[in-house]
Amino acid sequence: MPLLDRPALSVDEARVLLAETRQDPLLHAAASLMLLVGARPREVGEAVVSDYEPGESARIWLGRRWGGLRQVRIALSAARAIDAYLTTQDADPDEPLFLGLQEASTLTNLVRRAAVRAGVDAGVHSLRQAAIAAALYDGAPVSHIEAYFGIGKWVDPVRPAGVPEDYDMAMARTLEAAFGA
Repeated sequence: MPLLDRPALSVDEARVLLAETRQDPLLHAAASLMLLVGARPREVGEAVVSDYEPGESARIWLGRRWGGLRQVRIALSAARAIDAYLTTQDADPDEPLFLGLQEASTLTNLVRRAAVRAGVDAGVHSLRQAAIAAALYDGAPVSHIEAYFGIGKWVDPVRPAGVPEDYDMAMARTLEAAFGA
């Protein structure tokens, strides 16, 4: 299966769509996770507060509930968006990270509406695909892309076999450079 099976949003289109979400902290945090981390919509909906590790080298566990478990460092702009959203919440560690977005249709509808307002033809999967395209364009090794985006089957979810220790830091920098604020 190819890494990209349909045309990706351009960097400019992805930035415009992300900017359109800024008026809604919940949507902006979720869209940032999809664009600046390449999370799948299902991963956004299933994440719980304790999956997110804030800080200078923020990390998140993704795919915990459906078998694609991986932990990756995330782009600074995505961490800022998640932090800004979480400051408005009083959430326990086991509660959903993005309360209200557990149903895929909710996130799908919110992103589609934001895309229409932004004048961009895009949906939830477009954000992840734009992230993968940016990594490919930057020249990241395919094994790093597969590990970061959870495309391949890896034995160790923290440090996939065959990739250097800080591969996810480089990927986070690539996505920050492409889409960050």
